[in-house]
Amino acid sequence: MRNPTPLALAALLLGTPVSAQVAVSPTSQSEPDPSITGGVLQDVALWVSPGAPGSSLFLTAYNSPNSGLVTFGVGGEQLDAELTDGPMSAVAVRDGFPLSGVQQTLAVAASINFNGLAAYTVDPDRADRVVRIGATGFLTGTQFSAVALYQNQDSGRFYVFAGTSRGVLQQYELAGDTGNVTATLVRTLTTTGPIAGLAVDEASDSLFVTQQGQGLWRYAAAADADVTGQQLSIQGSGGLSANVGRVALYRARNGEGYILVADTGADAFAIYERRARTFVGSFRLADEDGGVIRANDPVALAVSASSLGTTYPDGLFVGSDAFSNPQRFLYARWPAVAEAFDPALRIDTRFDSDGGTDGGTDGGPGDGGGSGGPGPRPGPGNRPEESGCSCASASVPATAAFALLALVRVGRRRRD
Repeated sequence: MRNPTPLALAALLLGTPVSAQVAVSPTSQSEPDPSITGGVLQDVALWVSPGAPGSSLFLTAYNSPNSGLVTFGVGGEQLDAELTDGPMSAVAVRDGFPLSGVQQTLAVAASINFNGLAAYTVDPDRADRVVRIGATGFLTGTQFSAVALYQNQDSGRFYVFAGTSRGVLQQYELAGDTGNVTATLVRTLTTTGPIAGLAVDEASDSLFVTQQGQGLWRYAAAADADVTGQQLSIQGSGGLSANVGRVALYRARNGEGYILVADTGADAFAIYERRARTFVGSFRLADEDGGVIRANDPVALAVSASSLGTTYPDGLFVGSDAFSNPQRFLYARWPAVAEAFDPALRIDTRFDSDGGTDGGTDGGPGDGGGSGGPGPRPGPGNRPEESGCSCASASVPATAAFALLALVRVGRRRRD
């Protein structure tokens, strides 16, 4: 049989994925009230309570008339439901928004009844933890499918990114001087497909966008930046199936960490390097009994590097399950996700949470990792932190390049 040429083998290597899907067992699940039966769980945003991780909240968006903006605790218990506001299609939350001169935790939800965006303050110490700002929505006239909050670290200005199922993606500047939230359009970004998910990385001023049929994209988040984006992963290849959901960030120190995407069509969650933006692998949430409890057709997800009490001392991950009724999300410890990969992913626990999130991740403005706790725990094979790279897996092009070099050398030896 004729041996393949080095170029043929290199081409084969370049088109071959290097990571298989792994399984992670969930530890628990949310327990929505039976009254929201029939609601589709569209989105989840994690707010990390500064100084009281056990009081952290999951704000979820259900699009059923019987549900809406529903709040859960870290233990999965339902705490609040803004049922009178009607169904919601997306939600984001972030600390530090100046409302009448007082910094508040701001949540923004895409409201179907208000035909636009509605704003809420979040306070775990109130009897009603989530309270709407104003009588109706603050931005109306458009049905949005995804939202993300962003504060520019240079100017301190607040923004909301809002996308639609028709592929419109806009950035609005937010203000709260009058006691209500107002929005001013600053730019419309160029997109190529329906907007499925949004997440902001404030450390790099990056907006990550999942677009149906177009995969994962990166845009500059600054209001005066270019409106065109960079495609990071193509659906149907590059780690994603043909149907994607939300996107979230696991923030480690020094700009390291991971971008996570709900891969709805694969019943899985795809992971990319935060800095290098290369595909690492994918995992599914399923119990050890063959997946009786599992995240089916996941759309929503959230992840945190923060210590969230005794149950989740090193961070957690949650993903939605579309087959349960009511639909719910499953909890998993971040170390269980990280250690399911070989080499293991980074575990970089933060103990000084600033609170806040941008729709599916607890980020806030900080990248610091914490001053009172231990440093990051790289998995086997990871470089030390001072190298500036977590390097949890080799990229396909690099692997192929090394293989090609070796094959070329072998070919030369045979000719010699």
